[in-house]
Amino acid sequence: MEYRLDLNNLYKILELVRDYNCKLLPVIKGRDEEDILKIYNEGLREFGENRLNELSDHKRFLPETSFHFIAPLQSRKIHEIMNSCDFIHTLQRPKEILTINECYKNQDIFVQINIDDDPNKSGIQTNEVDEFFDKFEGLNFFPVGIMCIPSFDADPKSSFNKMSKINEKLKKDFNNYKGELSMGMSGDYKIALDYGATIIRIGSKIFN
Repeated sequence: MEYRLDLNNLYKILELVRDYNCKLLPVIKGRDEEDILKIYNEGLREFGENRLNELSDHKRFLPETSFHFIAPLQSRKIHEIMNSCDFIHTLQRPKEILTINECYKNQDIFVQINIDDDPNKSGIQTNEVDEFFDKFEGLNFFPVGIMCIPSFDADPKSSFNKMSKINEKLKKDFNNYKGELSMGMSGDYKIALDYGATIIRIGSKIFN
């Protein structure tokens, strides 16, 4: 299936995120180079990456661009990811913490939370958040925020409300936590904005 850029939707979303002081992160997995360049030429300089094998090509024709890795991490590829990306959204395992700590170079790191405790979703369980964040004490980095992907059959309002509450508690408990919220995709980003999203990850809404 061929996807084409919908500039009209892009402009609408850009206007909306400005109103919410949020960041639009276009997800460019499998997208046409010409369409990605059109987004770049609109002034966007941060893009979401799912596939490490596409990243080198994208870096070639997108100069002065920051990449966000938004797919599940593979331990053996973390060094390569850290060398190529300025943002990691999917930290979820203790062994990933240690590997990232070894090659950390001022990237912004997000912890992925399985906000609906769905066995088919990635991320730490909601009851593990405090214990997981304690693991960063004394390391070279501390997460800047949390990320989630709600379950398909969940009410996104409930999911994002839980994320917002977890985020507020983390801000109170950890002075060096910045409180970034990476949540909301093409089908639910408007709801995510109402619950405090600071980054929305959009693919199909601008490529259709």
